[in-house]
Amino acid sequence: MSNPRVAHLVYDLIRGGTEGQCARIAMGLAREGQTHRVAVFHRRGFFLEEVEANCGPVHEVAIRHLVRFSTVLEVRRLAGWLQQERIDLLHAWDADAAIFGQVAARLAGIPLVTSRRDLGQIYSFRKRFLMRRADHQAICVVANAERVREHFIAEGLSPSHIEVLPNLLDLSERDRLAEAPFSLQERLIPGRRLVVVNRLDPEKNTGLLIEALPWVRTAIPDAVLLVVGEGREMSSLRKLAESAGVADAVDFLGENLEVPALLRLCEAGALVPSRNEGLSNTILEYMAARLPVIATDCGGNGELVREGVTGHLLPLEAEPAEVAAAWIALLQNQETAKAMGQAARQVVEQRHTPAIVLKKFSSFYQQWA
Repeated sequence: MSNPRVAHLVYDLIRGGTEGQCARIAMGLAREGQTHRVAVFHRRGFFLEEVEANCGPVHEVAIRHLVRFSTVLEVRRLAGWLQQERIDLLHAWDADAAIFGQVAARLAGIPLVTSRRDLGQIYSFRKRFLMRRADHQAICVVANAERVREHFIAEGLSPSHIEVLPNLLDLSERDRLAEAPFSLQERLIPGRRLVVVNRLDPEKNTGLLIEALPWVRTAIPDAVLLVVGEGREMSSLRKLAESAGVADAVDFLGENLEVPALLRLCEAGALVPSRNEGLSNTILEYMAARLPVIATDCGGNGELVREGVTGHLLPLEAEPAEVAAAWIALLQNQETAKAMGQAARQVVEQRHTPAIVLKKFSSFYQQWA
């Protein structure tokens, strides 16, 4: 179908992660004159006003519980909205969207597309079961990395039933934000900075970087780790830094919307998850900033970080000494690190810009609607 009417269902419209990717794809295609509407479970987030300006009013699906009479009513109301908007295809971007979107799409009599943007390893058994059911009912599943696609094929999806569409990063927007002064610059710990930007949850394994830092500071005394993000592990990570004797070299910045400006003040980026990773927006941000990257070989990380080319790719179960060796190598070999950063930027320019990614999504929707 030429230029089908597509609806996107996602949790909310915050700036990062899956939500931000959904917003950018919907807005980007709407700006090209296509019809892309958006529904959310929580009508909030950084992109809310911009999405409404480009895609029309955002529909809220007020589901707060899995099994309630009100949930049934909201699913039926979503189906009615899909019919009212004459939607040809529903794209469910996250777990809740897939679980409830599959019913709404069936009631509305339209095809469903689901997304797999991570390995699904942190979800409960019940949620994994419901997501698999949605995947099998969908006409196609969108993965954001080949490793994610391979993972779900191994779990039973047909290879013809899952397609890879990459994450989008707007370089012009990122570069403009990078030119702004970083508001917290004066309070940063001075030194040679490696930054990690992620939720402080167990699967992100941020403590591995703190454990590696004493080894690094033995070779490079002014090495500093910047930790950007919030999460349930914040307290334990602070205690780990104290017990490792590096509390004065770990800068916990919390949530921060000035990441592009901050990256300009760093020499390298890191992301060392132990499970669940898809194609990392964080790593794309590092690469766009021309930073070499240290990453574990989890999910789609290995598709972005090529050993010795765009950074250092470590084993999934890397030890602190291995992380430290990669970290030291980047700081001691500045010319090599700079070349890696340039190569990283080229990867983003060649694969992840809006013109490239929006064209792939547009063709995908035309194929499956």
